[in-house]
Amino acid sequence: MVSVVIRNAAVLKGSVAYVAQETWLQNATLRDNVLFGKALNSPVYEKVIDACALRPDLEDFPGGDLVEIGEKVTYLL
Repeated sequence: MVSVVIRNAAVLKGSVAYVAQETWLQNATLRDNVLFGKALNSPVYEKVIDACALRPDLEDFPGGDLVEIGEKVTYLL
């Protein structure tokens, strides 16, 4: 049950919460969008890909995680 609502964020008495968010992408590769400027740490990166359930998508994308994504790219996700 929600006990307090503050600016689109709900504080719950429990272990689950919902916070509204707005998505956006950099005009870069999918990998660059995941790493966001940090160095590639393969074991951690692979865990993130699995946690986000991106593995099946990466298998379909031409170039895998090196596919270009963003506003100006013609390839549709």
